[in-house]
Amino acid sequence: MVVRAWIGIVLLALGVCGLLDAAGVVDAGVTIGRWWPLAVIGLGVAAMVAQRRLSVGPSVVTVVGVLLLASRQGWLVPALIGPLVLVAVGLAVMAGVFRTGVRRGDGPALAVLGGSTTVNRAEHLRHADVSAVFGGATLDLRQAHIDDRATVDAFALFGGVDVLVPKGWRVSLSGLPIFGGYDDKTAEQTDLPEDAPLLTVNATAVFGGVGVANEPH
Repeated sequence: MVVRAWIGIVLLALGVCGLLDAAGVVDAGVTIGRWWPLAVIGLGVAAMVAQRRLSVGPSVVTVVGVLLLASRQGWLVPALIGPLVLVAVGLAVMAGVFRTGVRRGDGPALAVLGGSTTVNRAEHLRHADVSAVFGGATLDLRQAHIDDRATVDAFALFGGVDVLVPKGWRVSLSGLPIFGGYDDKTAEQTDLPEDAPLLTVNATAVFGGVGVANEPH
């Protein structure tokens, strides 16, 4: 809901700029050209608010938005944008790996310029991160156990992420697609009890995709 609200605000702001431009009050092209990165920053912040945590994907989106805004405002040398974006993505991914690694039984999955598969066998799974940057990452949770509920933060940047879950789990998939998408491919199970384990997958897909399934494709 928070992300949708922000998208609505951005569309409303664009409409207002168009009206003011038509009235000769402002130059919409110049105004939007200078301030459009605020929409990217807002998307990242909205996603973090929705997830109620500082996670890898929305953090990267927010940092990239800040760098783009600095460039548009002339606060930053344009030649530095590319390297700084790479540094921001690298630091955010590494922070997610180390943060996840200290959790009890929760294992990270990371793919950079390649592919990786991580099998998580946590007896009391609470949270896990999986990230793919110019590659493909698979987080296999079919041997893990959830006491009540757990979360997965999935981040795909020019890559793909697959989260494999056992049958008998309820899955809630939502997130932030930016020129990408996410898809719940788990088998429909209408007879699950209300107290069945719940896995919430927070997906951030930037020119990439995140999928949740019961079996590898």
